[in-house]
Amino acid sequence: MIRTTIAASALLLALCASAYAADNAALKKCMDSANTTADMVNCNARQTKVQDERLNRAYKTALAAQEGARKQQLQDVQRLWIKYRDANCSFAGSATGGTIDQVNGSGCVLDMTQTRAQELEDLVGP
Repeated sequence: MIRTTIAASALLLALCASAYAADNAALKKCMDSANTTADMVNCNARQTKVQDERLNRAYKTALAAQEGARKQQLQDVQRLWIKYRDANCSFAGSATGGTIDQVNGSGCVLDMTQTRAQELEDLVGP
């Protein structure tokens, strides 16, 4: 019973992790050719680097568009968001105690970074 529950949880997390891959062609291509857990983690890491660069650009643009107290608020929010992302993905990356946790944890960082980059881009508009 416990093994079935753990296996089902791992499968669900893996499916959730692959849901964002469908929206990212480069990630999907990499994941389709990944044969090991390490390969999948490397796919996530490469795309996280791309999304982190996007996030940093969006943050700088959004910060430059703010004035007065709003600038400090955005800085505070971004610092808190980083702490939350790291804690949340650490939790997601320790759900089963198995190797799929590495994929889920790195996928969580990728997904949250990509989402936050979009939020920051939307803050200042096109």
